[in-house]
Amino acid sequence: MIYGISKSKDILLSSIADTLDESIKKIYTIDRLSENLNKDISSSIDLNYSNLVFNSLGDNPVFLVDDSDIIKPLGEKFEDLGLVRDGSSKAKSIEKGYHHTEIVALTKNMKQPISIFSKIHSSSEKEYISANNVTFEGIDKVVELLNKNNKKGIFVNDRGYDNNLIFNHYFDKKQYFVIRLKENRKVYLNHKWYKVTTIRDSRKGKIKMRVLFQGEEKECYVSTLKVQITAKKEWMNLILVYGLGETPMILASNIPIKSKEDVIKITRHYLDRWKIEEYFKFKKQEYNFENFRVRSLKAINNLNKMLTYTIGLVALLSEKIRIKKFVHTIINESKSLKNDVYLWFYQIARGIYNILSMVRCGIKKWQHIKKSKTYDYQLSFL
Repeated sequence: MIYGISKSKDILLSSIADTLDESIKKIYTIDRLSENLNKDISSSIDLNYSNLVFNSLGDNPVFLVDDSDIIKPLGEKFEDLGLVRDGSSKAKSIEKGYHHTEIVALTKNMKQPISIFSKIHSSSEKEYISANNVTFEGIDKVVELLNKNNKKGIFVNDRGYDNNLIFNHYFDKKQYFVIRLKENRKVYLNHKWYKVTTIRDSRKGKIKMRVLFQGEEKECYVSTLKVQITAKKEWMNLILVYGLGETPMILASNIPIKSKEDVIKITRHYLDRWKIEEYFKFKKQEYNFENFRVRSLKAINNLNKMLTYTIGLVALLSEKIRIKKFVHTIINESKSLKNDVYLWFYQIARGIYNILSMVRCGIKKWQHIKKSKTYDYQLSFL
């Protein structure tokens, strides 16, 4: 599946079947792939992938958490097809589709997004509870892997995750977080509760820094102070970022701050959040993900896993750009116009596609399968 997705740059089973070039009718290959996607995938495969991912992370890895949508406006036969808000449309219209929750980590050296949890879900499922429960499932999986590897993570969330359930879950799991607050949030300061916008508008940034924001280098000013919120009444840092938009950003974090460098680091952690949005865009545009045709929710999620592994291997190649000539060869084959980019996924994926497009056989011709010897005699008792 990974070979087929890489060679076709598509998730349609018919496209994948073309790349496999098997000596049987194409429809038989499609049927086999479809049947396999409706089965349970061995947990050892996901464990092996997770171990590969964690080997590419630093001591305090950053995890970006976000939701997206998969729109199937003409879908009729897909299992548990629900209603979602189309985030890519200007009107933000309600369409038929699925929710898509993703947690990506940033690699140690090149800061490339690599998925560690990905799930497609629908509010139409019989035992469905809430989107928060799916998010908790993903966080718990990451925390389990962090504990196993003796690491502590930093989770970054947009303002859509500004609710007490999320804050309490991070506190319970003893994890660091950076969450952008909504403007209606209230915080406790100097023995009083204030609307967070009141505090934001009464201050100015003190720490000057330059950051990459929306693809451009920009200058901003940052201030920080200690506050409490209603979630467990825990003290945390309120970070106010001025100069990046019409209204200043309001961030909440429990990461200890001992110097202005710590404040700058926390701000940069949040501004790296655009990489998960680029990850969603890459997934949909380069591999045509919204165009899947498998119908059961189980098959959709298994197909999503196969694509997650494929993009994960692309991310691992991106991490080796500075040390492996092989990766530069792949990038050269992409025929890209730019030599220096922040996200290397497009060049590597297109390079692999261009290389494999010259191959005139399926993956079985690449595999050295040992055949057991046959013997003419039988076991006999004397």
